Amino acid sequence: MFNVFAIAADGLAAQSRRIEAAARAIASTGSAPPVGGNSPENGSPVRIGALPVGDPIENVVTLLEAELAYRANVAVIRAASDMLDTLLDAVHPKART
Repeated sequence: MFNVFAIAADGLAAQSRRIEAAARAIASTGSAPPVGGNSPENGSPVRIGALPVGDPIENVVTLLEAELAYRANVAVIRAASDMLDTLLDAVHPKART
């Protein structure tokens, strides 16, 4: 029964790593200095919110997939916890007042 918690926790950790990788790919966009010497020092506008280098749709899809997988692992943990609570209640019922 406790293997379920360990497996789901490993799944959560794996999805967390996927989210970090996708976030790094998105955040690394625009980190290189702009061509032509545009900088805040010389009064040129700063570019914020640039699209990721590579395929931006792929990065967003990866984030959505990771979110869904994360939610699925959380649901597994909740279900296992509920089953364990039910088992413990069957073995040692709670005192009713």
